[in-house]
Amino acid sequence: MIECAIALLVLSLFLLGTLGVLQQSKQVQQAVYGRNMQEWHVFLLQFENKLAEGKYSRVTNNRIYYHKLNDSTDREYECRIELNMNRNEIAIREKNGYEPILTEVKKLQFRKSKQYILFTVTFLNGEQKNGKWTIEKA
Repeated sequence: MIECAIALLVLSLFLLGTLGVLQQSKQVQQAVYGRNMQEWHVFLLQFENKLAEGKYSRVTNNRIYYHKLNDSTDREYECRIELNMNRNEIAIREKNGYEPILTEVKKLQFRKSKQYILFTVTFLNGEQKNGKWTIEKA
């Protein structure tokens, strides 16, 4: 009889501990997912703002080019947003500068339609996100 009570006590403690671990795991997963979504939205804003600073030029499979005007020389120079495969990040390249804007990226693919640039980002964990940027008419 005492053995049964002890066994039930041990079993209930085990189940309570397991439940606590599962709840904590769910909270951690939600925090990570929320951070990833936040990083994605910040990337989209940076992407759009950088392209708005210049004039769209062309697109390749994994790069988008745009021109900006140098205020001091009044000449245009070429900039790009591209995947740096060595660092697994998408970065802005401008005037020999380098600014990472999205990390943990495995693949970046651009596709051009008439009015849009469609892009797919594949992350190292296999997750994919899609975006669309409207080409401004000249």
